[in-house]
Amino acid sequence: MGLMSLYLFTLLGGLAAGLYIFETCFKRVREGERPWLISLVVVVVFSIGLIAATTHIHSFSNAAAALSAGTLNFGAGMVWEVAASGLFFVLALIDMIIVLVKKSSFFVLRVMASLLAGFCIILMGSAYISVLGNPVWSDAAATLLTFIAGALSLGLAVYAVLANKEYTEKAFKISSLVVNVVLALGMLLQVVAFSGAGISVVMPVVGLIVAPVASIAAVLCAAKSSNVRAITFVVCIATIIGIAISRYAFYASWTMM
Repeated sequence: MGLMSLYLFTLLGGLAAGLYIFETCFKRVREGERPWLISLVVVVVFSIGLIAATTHIHSFSNAAAALSAGTLNFGAGMVWEVAASGLFFVLALIDMIIVLVKKSSFFVLRVMASLLAGFCIILMGSAYISVLGNPVWSDAAATLLTFIAGALSLGLAVYAVLANKEYTEKAFKISSLVVNVVLALGMLLQVVAFSGAGISVVMPVVGLIVAPVASIAAVLCAAKSSNVRAITFVVCIATIIGIAISRYAFYASWTMM
């Protein structure tokens, strides 16, 4: 499966982590008919990402053998990424079970899991900046900004749909504009990195236009729209498609060198 496994892990894992973070930020107390919905979505989506990631290392037995033999490099970015992802998944799973049983959850647990989610997102991007031989990956500013802002943008857009949020709400609108502006900057830097490496910039440019640019335009138009709810879905769809295209181009750059 190669790089496609990493593509799915960072895309889905980042979405789940971002979704969890924003639910914690915007909803201190879970309530309503389905207080477990977002927690369940986070666990399912992150699980799919983790399953995809396992195909990249091919076998857990190899990792276990390296650990038992004492040859595992605990300073490696991938090791930290796996550890943080595993801990976040465990906490998110515990949180999901609690909210399914009690119809509520412990905010302290959610805060701890959110901090781990943010750490996971950072590690997902930083794992690539030290890889030699690919100037697109090693462009720290472009890679970190697109991974971090991309995960947050995905999480916020999906949260808006699941939580019935509207971009006419001031705090929500500002949050969306901030993460998308940062994402636009990261994607623009990535376009420059692609160009500097002599790689086609078509996909990165399409991703830039479809995700942050279109999302920013839609959010700014929300207050004037006669169907505010439709804007929420437009932003979500545009964000997922645009970031998916951009992230695919990021991994495809390895074969285009």
